[in-house]
Amino acid sequence: MKHLLRWLLYLSCGVAATLVIALTIGGLWMYASLPETDGEHALPGLSQPVEILRDSEGLVTIRSDSLAEGVFALGYVHAQERLTQMELMRRIGRGRLAEVIGSAGLESDRLMRTLGFGRLSDAAVANLESETRSLLQSYADGVNAFLEHRQTPLPLELALLGIEPDPWRPADSVLWGKMMAIQLSGNWRQELRNARLDTVLEDSQMQTLLPELPADSPATLDAAPMDLSETHALLLEALPEEVQAYHGASNVWALSGSRSESGYPLLANDPHLGLQAPGTWFLARIETPELTLAGATAPGVPLVIIGHNEQAAWGITTTHSDTQDLVVETLDPENPDAYLTPEGPQPFESREESIPVRFGDNERLRIRNGRFGPVVSDVRDGDVLPAGNQSVIALAWPILQEGDTTADSLVRLNQAATWTDFEAAMRRFVGPQQNIFYADRTGTIGFYTPGLVPIREGYDGSRPVDAKDRNDIWSGFIPFEELPHARSPEGGQLLNANNRIAGPDYPHNLGTHWPEPYRAERIASLLEQKESHTLQDMTELQNDHLSLMARDLLPLMLEFQSANSLQEEAKALLSNWNGQMARDQAAPLLFQAWLKTLQDALFAGPLGRYYGELGYWNPRAVKTVLTRDRQWCEEIAADCSELLQESLDEALALVSVETASELKALQWQDRHRTHMAHPLFGRLPLLGELATIDVGTDGGDFTINRGTPSARQSSLFRHVHGPGLRAVFDLSNPDESLFMTAAGQSGNPLSPLFGNFAEPWRDGRYVKLVAPALEDADRMRLTPETGD
Repeated sequence: MKHLLRWLLYLSCGVAATLVIALTIGGLWMYASLPETDGEHALPGLSQPVEILRDSEGLVTIRSDSLAEGVFALGYVHAQERLTQMELMRRIGRGRLAEVIGSAGLESDRLMRTLGFGRLSDAAVANLESETRSLLQSYADGVNAFLEHRQTPLPLELALLGIEPDPWRPADSVLWGKMMAIQLSGNWRQELRNARLDTVLEDSQMQTLLPELPADSPATLDAAPMDLSETHALLLEALPEEVQAYHGASNVWALSGSRSESGYPLLANDPHLGLQAPGTWFLARIETPELTLAGATAPGVPLVIIGHNEQAAWGITTTHSDTQDLVVETLDPENPDAYLTPEGPQPFESREESIPVRFGDNERLRIRNGRFGPVVSDVRDGDVLPAGNQSVIALAWPILQEGDTTADSLVRLNQAATWTDFEAAMRRFVGPQQNIFYADRTGTIGFYTPGLVPIREGYDGSRPVDAKDRNDIWSGFIPFEELPHARSPEGGQLLNANNRIAGPDYPHNLGTHWPEPYRAERIASLLEQKESHTLQDMTELQNDHLSLMARDLLPLMLEFQSANSLQEEAKALLSNWNGQMARDQAAPLLFQAWLKTLQDALFAGPLGRYYGELGYWNPRAVKTVLTRDRQWCEEIAADCSELLQESLDEALALVSVETASELKALQWQDRHRTHMAHPLFGRLPLLGELATIDVGTDGGDFTINRGTPSARQSSLFRHVHGPGLRAVFDLSNPDESLFMTAAGQSGNPLSPLFGNFAEPWRDGRYVKLVAPALEDADRMRLTPETGD
């Protein structure tokens, strides 16, 4: 026994020593891979020297003699700071994830190869304007200069995954736009949701859950109802998880000079994406003799996505328009490689691709394309569908075309100084459709919602369309001149918070479902409180966390008699609450928990396995039940009052409250916290804490300062979605414009710049994106490589 214990002790010590050695080596590697920020480096591809300045916050200023050389340096800096992020983006987009992580990446690879994002990005480059191609190449040259001449090792995560990055190509930057498109285009998910819910709900119940849908909206989009048999339900489930979860949002507003104290326009923008570390955005400034750009760049993309050029500024929100259609094609009973059309059977175009799988055999993927788009129901494993299935689902989407000129739009936008320039830039935009707001120093404010939006033939796009008897599903696209837009409105104010972009008189169908207008109403209300605004007013507005949703819904939820003293204390707490989703208050946590338990009680039973289709939170449906369709309560309890009692008890249990003192001690930030973890190291023991940014935050899903709480049981109430970037532009002096991102500039967890912005971002602080004094900056010079 003593020998056994001795050997167990030796084994434990050996494991501990191995772990310590591994962590030490890993730490040294990560430290060695931190970017060089000073010195001089001779590189091929440059004709003139370029200067790169970094201040103490990691903000980058590039000084160059031309935009092409500035873009070269931006590519170099992006590769220094975010190479892993860039490499993983391009691998995911090209369907090459399983090659490095094994079978866990297969489903993503199948989807991306079926959509053909890599192939389409390659083809798009030839359709771009010469200036765009030149800048894309300059950026790629900068990335490749780092890859070929770096003095530091590759990021540790790339080494652990066995990745030696291929040279960067212009098409890889175009691919970034495709990857954003799949995040920001959600209609195919809505079609799936509607079609699934149609199988378990009656029309009147659908109107309760989704009140914005028109009362006469058909169950299908043809004259005859689509057969949603069990086979079709399975067909919908055959689509991959990547297309079944969607949560996109943003805020943007612009004020003309008549509404600002300076007499020049103000523009504010905060795009909302999933919160992660490293984040989507990288703050940078490029100074050339002809042009200065400053704002949020995206690693992998040249130029500025949201920013200013000293003459004009621009910001973006998601339109939530419907530019996608799921198309049900019926297979030819005599030939499974063909499908039925009014002209007779038509063969699929098909190709086979081999997907390399780490630690496994390569997988052969057969990709089929129909007349309207790729067959996306082929993506999941074949055993999802029963033998003898006679239908497939294809995806029709304008962005799946080779002539995508959206990159031209970005290049032109970066150089726009007048409304005419801006409008010309918008004409090159293909997708995903966005609301792009604009303001310039001449006093103009305005917006366009550019992109290709289908004009549908005889259906509204809210459900999958049966194409068996159709020659066409679209008759074209909304003409550019007829897309929603405005220029210098009379009231001097424009805003969008993902609310409906056009009124009921708009002649075209942009979509059938829009997000709740609570954020837009709150922004409008605050802007109307003052005739003239300052830059500080804009920052305070961006950080406002009052929930109009809570103010709207809570009085209805409080309409019941308390059953015990704890319920009475809870009601008193909520009755005295002003709706501020402040992180140090108890009421926001109790309210969110109650909304969760009430929503679960009302809808989990009737919807069954499709309950998740409601998304994160659905206060509209809860309000509809409590004000109009109270019979939903009676299916579960004696009446709504009893259901409110029971769900409040469940909410108190959910947040572990049994006494009044425990209730008062609650804080929203106990559960409502960002958890921005490095995609690899954040999952590992010991390293996980170092590689994760965790801060308690304000806000909720319907506040301007958006703090969407997770509804998943494993991460309940965690802040998972919100303004990863905040920007406020002052056109009286663009260098006074303010910025903040949620994480930091670096992708290396050992860098002090990995999470240095998290607390300032939480607290509503900002930075200016201006060049630092030389004596206060790290200074690197990139010079042309000369021959021997």
